[in-house]
Amino acid sequence: MEDTISGRSHQDRRAISERRVIEAAKSKISTLQLAEHLQGHGVTPGRATRCPMADHEDRHPSFFVYQDTDSWYCYGCLRGGDVIELARHAWGYEKHEAKMAAADLLWEFGHEIPSKPPSWFRKQERQRDTRAAIEQTRKNIVRRRIFKYCILPILEHIEDEQERAKESLRAFADLKDLLP
Repeated sequence: MEDTISGRSHQDRRAISERRVIEAAKSKISTLQLAEHLQGHGVTPGRATRCPMADHEDRHPSFFVYQDTDSWYCYGCLRGGDVIELARHAWGYEKHEAKMAAADLLWEFGHEIPSKPPSWFRKQERQRDTRAAIEQTRKNIVRRRIFKYCILPILEHIEDEQERAKESLRAFADLKDLLP
């Protein structure tokens, strides 16, 4: 899945610290800079201009940038906020994707995207064995469910109990080989 703005996949940003990337974007790019970038021409703080949102066809200027609070508000679509909210709305990100909007904002303006701190990577390494055990448990559960609901009904048609037990063991072993 690729972003429409940067052409980068969401996987590229898996190791991004949410708080750090949002703080970095807010400190390096002002709302006025982004509004000018989106409009393609100068935006005057405190003066109405057309709304840059793709989902708002603005017939009359209703978009304001307030430089003293580094915020914006559109009286036509009744939305406002900081630079991250402007990027999120303008580029079509959902609320939970604010860190991705902030990362794209930094990238768009040529700034480096902060990565997670080394402690995050150490924690991932410490939890690796636990995660592997959980994943193996999930696989075992799926394997048993497939066996119970797909294979056992077929094996029940074997009348000889010894042959059914032998086929059951063989089928489970074959299934285990198919689903590592």
